[in-house]
Amino acid sequence: MSVVIELESGAVRISGEATPHVAAPVTPANDGHGDVRKKIVPLVKPPAGPSVTAWEGGPYASIEAWAGNGALLLQPADDPRVLAGRLDNAELIAIDFPRIGDGRGYSQAVTLRRRLNYRGRLRAVGAVTADQVNAMARVGFDSFELRADQESQTAVAALTSITAPYQNGDAVTGALSDRAAANLRARIVLLERELSEIAARHARPAFASSMSAEDGVITDVIGRLRLPIEVFTLDTGRLHPETLDLISATEQRYGIDIAVHCPDPVAIAAYVDAYGQDGFYDGVAQRKLCCAIRKVAPLARALEGRDAWITGQRREQAITRTMLPEREHDTAHDAAKYNPLAAWSWDEVQAYAARFDVPLSPLYGRGYVSIGCEPCTKAIRPGEDPRAGRWWWESQDGKECGLHTNSTTR
Repeated sequence: MSVVIELESGAVRISGEATPHVAAPVTPANDGHGDVRKKIVPLVKPPAGPSVTAWEGGPYASIEAWAGNGALLLQPADDPRVLAGRLDNAELIAIDFPRIGDGRGYSQAVTLRRRLNYRGRLRAVGAVTADQVNAMARVGFDSFELRADQESQTAVAALTSITAPYQNGDAVTGALSDRAAANLRARIVLLERELSEIAARHARPAFASSMSAEDGVITDVIGRLRLPIEVFTLDTGRLHPETLDLISATEQRYGIDIAVHCPDPVAIAAYVDAYGQDGFYDGVAQRKLCCAIRKVAPLARALEGRDAWITGQRREQAITRTMLPEREHDTAHDAAKYNPLAAWSWDEVQAYAARFDVPLSPLYGRGYVSIGCEPCTKAIRPGEDPRAGRWWWESQDGKECGLHTNSTTR
């Protein structure tokens, strides 16, 4: 008997049993003598008439004999539009695929789901193969009748083999109609795959976290998947109290230890003696020197012996990052550098954080977007550039601290 797979509220129900396929013995052409090219290959034509005539509830009705109830079987040449207003009492509609490669059934499914707003059972029958069910589900099929020799588990696996199925237009059974949700789902899968590959590819990879929302996304993947990637952060000595609190909250949430690297106190004391505690307000040179002492030098120590490091940078964060690649080579530290969130939008970062309940800084709720040292960061107004709150007394061009200026794309 045939195997029927049905999707019900996100679950999969299987009925029927497969009949083990016994391969026919191979007979050499011409009994093994002569030129095999002389073998005549017979043309196998699809059977005349419907592939099936009945379902588990009784016989199918043709489109011509359809009385408005029971189960209906559509053939490739049938036009579903003639059924408009007559589908409310249908128990099941089956669409016949008489041979592999005949795609008319897909168009019929789309017509039923989107133009006729049919929301009942929709089954694919005939020449349906296990690896087709994913594509069929995308256009609205929620039931599949396989050949008697097909394994149901192959088809079930195929249903989840594509990371982001979606269709435009109205909601379709078995599909994601929300493009944003589909894109986020795909980005999550790709991010998990990328971080897993980095962990496998490198001997000592590390993730540099500033405790931003972006960094929370990457930390969540590392924590959820238990990836062997060390997480570290830089405590500049001038961070917001909320940022410091978030370090311990993140450690507790994921059961990980975040390595904290601090600046050299002797270098800080020399800077304060020369320029004052807040000398960075006096000029770009003074500000960059402060960043070099409090950020760049500790980063160098954190990356000693590392063959790769990961950041949470995104292209839309700043004018200096619009061409940010997903993979670079850091010449200063002679290590591979990865920016796996480069193409992510701020909305996607927030959606991920909400979905996985990622610990975030309360400063985001007070208008902060790009969060650095407390005296160098302020909240921004809606619509302002994300980096407008960083070193706001400087020009918008070139707002970087020096952590991400020694890379070349490979």
